[in-house]
Amino acid sequence: MTASAAASGRIAAADTFRPPARGARKIAHVLAADLRRQILRGTLVADQQLPPEAELMAALDVSRDTLREALRILEAQSLLDVRRGRGGGAVVRRPGLSSAGRYVALLLQLRGTTLAHLEEARSVLEPSAATRLVARLGEEALDHLVALHDTERAAIADPLGLATAVTTFDQAVIELSGNRSIAVIAGILRVVYAGQVYLAIEDSDPASAERIARRVVGAHGDFLAAVRRRDAAAAGRAWTDYLLGTSGLLVPRGRGRQQMDVVPLWRAGAGPAGAGALVGAGPPRRRAAAVANEIRARIAEGRLAEGDRLPSLADLAIEFGISRPTLREALRILEMECLLDLRAGDRAGPQIRHPSTQVAAQLAGTVLEARQVTLADHFHAVRLLEPAMMALAATRIDRRSLAELRHLVAGLAAATDDLPEFSATWHRAATIAFGATGNPALGVVAEILQWVRAGTRPAVNVDADDPWAATAPRLAALFAELVDALAAGDPTEASARWAALLDVNLPFIESRDFAHRLIVDIID
Repeated sequence: MTASAAASGRIAAADTFRPPARGARKIAHVLAADLRRQILRGTLVADQQLPPEAELMAALDVSRDTLREALRILEAQSLLDVRRGRGGGAVVRRPGLSSAGRYVALLLQLRGTTLAHLEEARSVLEPSAATRLVARLGEEALDHLVALHDTERAAIADPLGLATAVTTFDQAVIELSGNRSIAVIAGILRVVYAGQVYLAIEDSDPASAERIARRVVGAHGDFLAAVRRRDAAAAGRAWTDYLLGTSGLLVPRGRGRQQMDVVPLWRAGAGPAGAGALVGAGPPRRRAAAVANEIRARIAEGRLAEGDRLPSLADLAIEFGISRPTLREALRILEMECLLDLRAGDRAGPQIRHPSTQVAAQLAGTVLEARQVTLADHFHAVRLLEPAMMALAATRIDRRSLAELRHLVAGLAAATDDLPEFSATWHRAATIAFGATGNPALGVVAEILQWVRAGTRPAVNVDADDPWAATAPRLAALFAELVDALAAGDPTEASARWAALLDVNLPFIESRDFAHRLIVDIID
């Protein structure tokens, strides 16, 4: 980058951009993939503005339509913010947890996720990370946690501030434990969980709210005390006690089956968004974000179902008290989140789309790539999380799922010489097994882990004559043992069998030097 470009905050096209290679794939998709890789690797820096359209078109040797299509793809992936009008342009974004967490929160609420489901998911994800923290934590990082704890204590009387402070402390603990994959996945669920902390405190009388707040902050204090003593076992116990204790406060009197509700925190953070309430409420982009938030909340509440049509643009503009351009910006936000279908010339109004696990996994996967996660880091997360999930499946699997798995076991044994078929059968079997947990939150976690596995498969697959292909019969036999453990309802054996299956692949990953490669360099 030239000095003048750096000083202006905009990247010069001549410094960075090269024409995409022409080939069988659509040029816009090739261009989007190349720019995506540059953003995720940090070559294109967050908050930098890309050059104007004309400059990019000349540097990349593409048409305006091709360039705009590529930019729309990146905007949909939360990697660019395309601003219209005078002074606008494309600005690089580094994907964070908030957008993925918001999407997953909406997905989980629509799937009837309960508070108990969220607690159970956290109990799978976090305690081992909290234990690992002690061996890694330096004095500077410890001081950082202490400062975050002080912020919590100062926010005890502020429900919204406390929910934010608690979430920030929890995320810092998992981040500092050293596994980026677990930090991302736990962080996404924690964005969801923050809403329940806020709701429990906001709905309580002042005395109860303060009691809940002090218990939560006090539990963090107990964890910090164990960390200061460098007692890993005590730190792990303190974190488990914190999760259990918080659960008792947030889900009193057996209300664990109560469905989660993310809307109160969304509305508290965005301010009022009723009819006409947004007039004069800040600049157009802020008003657009508030309108998008309100429509998102209505989807979560079940007031907007899959396929429903919103009112006409004219009626929506009147309802929210905003201009047509501001409304279009709000609807584009939802379109980029795959929650809305906008079609030019469609007079029936934009159409609602409900969230899917596939999009949730893609959003989370993009955050993993942006965090420079390696295949080794991801494999370690899988090794920590999936056996625990399989143990839960052993206690809950139903007869139909077992019958399907028995059938797929036979399919695996028959496909040991056909690696593509073996791989496809394995994916179907694993999906059924993890689905047996009956926990929507853990189901999303499994999808996120699978997204990375599926994306990296082309790079790590072996030819049929490769010596590593000889492990297929061993994997098929171990999977049959896993199904026996699931059928017996034996969580310990089911966990051990799945861990053994994962361990078969570890020498292969290490021997081929895949372990230190970045996921962003492997997934196309």
